[in-house]
Amino acid sequence: MTKVAVSITEKSWIDQLTAIKKVDHQADFIELRLDYLEDVDLKIDADTILLQAVETSSRPLIFTYRSNLAEPFPNRTAQNIGRLLSMRSDVKSDNPESLSGVLAEDFFDFDHSSDSTVALHLYLTYVRIFKKYPKIILSHHDFQVCNRQELEKIYSRLQVFTPDIIKIAATANCQKDNLTMLGLLKGSQTGRLIVIAMGEQGKISRLFAPMCGSFLTFSSLSVDKQAAPGQMTLDDMFELYKIKSIHRDTNIYALLGFPVSHSLSPHIHNAAFVARGLNSRYLPVSVASDELADFVRLFIKPSTKEMEWNYKGASITVPHKVAITKLLDYIDPEAAKIGAVNTLVVDGDKLCGYNSDISGAMHPLEKVFGQLQDAKVAVLGAGGAARAVVTGLIARRAYITVFGRNIDQDFEKKFGVKVLPFEQAAKATADILINTTPIGMKNWQSDQPVPIASRSIKNFKLVYDLVYNPLETALLKEARQAGIGILGGLDMFIAQAAEQFRLWTGQDAPSELMYEVAMQILSN
Repeated sequence: MTKVAVSITEKSWIDQLTAIKKVDHQADFIELRLDYLEDVDLKIDADTILLQAVETSSRPLIFTYRSNLAEPFPNRTAQNIGRLLSMRSDVKSDNPESLSGVLAEDFFDFDHSSDSTVALHLYLTYVRIFKKYPKIILSHHDFQVCNRQELEKIYSRLQVFTPDIIKIAATANCQKDNLTMLGLLKGSQTGRLIVIAMGEQGKISRLFAPMCGSFLTFSSLSVDKQAAPGQMTLDDMFELYKIKSIHRDTNIYALLGFPVSHSLSPHIHNAAFVARGLNSRYLPVSVASDELADFVRLFIKPSTKEMEWNYKGASITVPHKVAITKLLDYIDPEAAKIGAVNTLVVDGDKLCGYNSDISGAMHPLEKVFGQLQDAKVAVLGAGGAARAVVTGLIARRAYITVFGRNIDQDFEKKFGVKVLPFEQAAKATADILINTTPIGMKNWQSDQPVPIASRSIKNFKLVYDLVYNPLETALLKEARQAGIGILGGLDMFIAQAAEQFRLWTGQDAPSELMYEVAMQILSN
């Protein structure tokens, strides 16, 4: 059964005790990161800290103290752990006051490469106070790389000391590193190893390692209180991804893009799956451009995938909408005409591509502007979203000019529209300006906050920004202040997502619920 620990990283001891009470009803284990404390002396206050922690928590505790000092003598920490374990098993006595080798439910985590002086002091203090031996986690952390051969050597070296649990955490620099980490579980005793791929690229491991045999996974109290890079919050693990009920038959869908941490898609799709009673999960998966082909082969394609999950489909976003077309077995004619795909469906062994952006973009625009025939439209960007918008506008007989930075040579020929350099948009005059670029999106790195010069916004009657997070982008804010009509991207986002849901499940999406969920998050 999946077990989740929450890491508490508060800097004061009172705040750590308060946090224990906050999560005590939800987490399976509570990890106290004692190395974060700034208001206590762990040598002097050890008795008080341990007594109060055990008294406050009804859950098993993991006491962790990560020294900033390297282990001065190779393997000394591991050797000390070996001695403790030997002492624990050798104690025999008829005296009821003795330890008698009794194990506590609580754990102490020892990093084999760090100075363990303080951690050992805390461990022995616990033994003295409670007359029990806490269980031992012997751990390894690499915050730079994830090397399979090296990690297997480390695992073998730590296994010699027979701790209760071995923990191996390494930084994932690409999605394939998740396979490296999860692969360690195949050669281990079930339930005796914790594996974690740290970082944004390693989030998959945090959800699926328990399903593959990892003893537990770790979460944080909040995004700004992570104990390690890539930790999800406890609430997200339980409420958004419902980790306790993920198993090998769970249908997995994902948002494939770079970056994806800003997206609302997991929130609206997971809410929709629950509303329709489906055993499905939707995850944000950060995939760099040079990783896309490998990800499709190793994680998605049924005949070649190495990830042991029931992958069923994906939303495709920046920068993969065009590139993904080369990796598919079938492309819907409308998506083929656009030359971009935003929806992937796994059908048997075939990967099928569709595009739900056309109807998603046009419906809210027509609702606000009215009939688009003969309307003059300036489109910023020439990527996948622009292709969908242009296709919809052509079908409605609008006059279109596209402004792009990186334009495919066949774009103008393919769509029969004018394509001009991006900078010339500042001189354009039209009824509608549509931004299809990610400029202005939350967490998007750009050399400019708006995709067009502020002074040029007055040249349009309506500004339509497909970016939906934040609700009002810098572009929309400037247009509103200039008295120009505005339209945000949330309506399009919900419309195209509802069509994706239908393509994946064959059911109508609960669109109103999806909109309510998105608004609640964006409003906060």
